[in-house]
This record gives sequence, structure tokens and C-alpha cells, in this order.
Amino acid sequence: MSMKIRIGKFGLANNFLPYYQLEQNGIKVIEASPRDLATMFENGEIDFAPVPSFYFLKNKARLRSYEFCVASKSSVLSVVLVSKRKMLDEGCIAVTNQTSTAINLLKILLWERGLKNEVLSVNESRARELLKHCPHALVIGDEALKARMKYNVVMDLGAEWRELTGYPMVFGISTSLKGRDMSNVNRRILESIRWGEENIDTIAKEAASKYELPEEFLKDYFKTLTYRLGVEERKGLELFEEKCHEYGLL
Repeated sequence: MSMKIRIGKFGLANNFLPYYQLEQNGIKVIEASPRDLATMFENGEIDFAPVPSFYFLKNKARLRSYEFCVASKSSVLSVVLVSKRKMLDEGCIAVTNQTSTAINLLKILLWERGLKNEVLSVNESRARELLKHCPHALVIGDEALKARMKYNVVMDLGAEWRELTGYPMVFGISTSLKGRDMSNVNRRILESIRWGEENIDTIAKEAASKYELPEEFLKDYFKTLTYRLGVEERKGLELFEEKCHEYGLL
């Protein structure tokens, strides 16, 4: 693989397994938050990377997608509403401004359920800080994995989407600009994923020391995710796009 290709990844536990073997083999990868990765992609600083699904749908006329994705079969564990209360009531929901996909997914799920909670975008990513603004908070990524150990989880957005549609929720999708063929990079990442799935104990052990989370929990977490955009995932993504249009989000 040409070393000139700039590959990006989410700087989150959900991208640890897919890239582990690739990076062990000396391939340099640029790490950033999903939102920053989309910006870098926009500015031409990256050639291939997963980007938030919402960003992809908004810009798909000029993007090409690949098989590598970050999706949840049902519960996602790392995109959750946590609360200081026992259950989700009328209180407002503070949302980290690090998200575009999760916040729009949350809005869809609330509307579909007939809930009228105010959704407040806040320049914070930590549950503790978000919960100072509202009784409920939408947290994503590693912060969500840690927050679920401390607070009540009142909604797992992956599980809720599965219940609503019967399909997986695609949170991130690998992409390049339309004119560039990055199939080779995609293939290498899929090989790395296969290796990771076959060596899940090694992956969980390494991830546990990096993220300071229990090994068994991480093993379960990696198994809840799916990294290949198959027929079911494509259908889930299509439904998400339809709902975004239906509610005027796209």
C-alpha cells in the first residue's frame, strides 16, 4: 500500500479492533474525533477514513463508500442516554456537540416515540458536565462506555433503533472522494478486522490497558459492533436517510 495515502480513524475504542493489526504492521493512521475527521476530510487532509453516517448522507453526491463501517446489530453500548433519574422523563437532554449522527438519531427516536424533550447541544463531551445542564445526557464513544458504569442508562440508541426498524444502525461509514479508488485500503482494513475478530482476547487485553476499561466488558463491546456494510446494514442506513428526510434533518 502506498504510504502516501493518508488514512484516518475515529480516536475511539470502536475503531481499536479494525485498525489494530494494520497499525501493528507499521501503517501510520491519523486519529481524530468523528467530527474532526469529517472536517479533515473536507479540507483534503485525509484520503480514506470512516466518517459519521449523517455527514456521509449529507455529502454523498461527492463521496464514495466502502464496506468497512461501524454499526451496531442491536445495543451499541457507546451511544447512550444517561440520567441522574430512574427513567427518561420530560426533562431536557444535554447533547455533546461532538456528534452529528447520534443527535439526529436521538431526535428521530424521540419523535417516533411521541416524546417532546428539549434537546440542548452543549460544548462538552463528559457525562458529568453535560448532566449539569439537564437531567439527561446523550454521550458517545469512550465517554459513554465510562458513563454507563456510573449513571443510569435510560436509552441505548442502537437498541432503540433496532426495535423501531428491525435493522442495524450504521454510525460511521468509510469513504473517499468519488474520483479516488481506495478499495485497496478498504481491503487491508477488512483483513485487519478479520484478524481482530479471530484474536479478540489479545484485542480486548490491549484495549483494556489503553482505555482503562474491564477486559470482559470490552470483549462484549467489540462483539456488539459490526464492521462490514452488508445487506442489513445498507437497509438500516437507507431507513436512517429516509427518516432524516421525513423529519427535515437532511
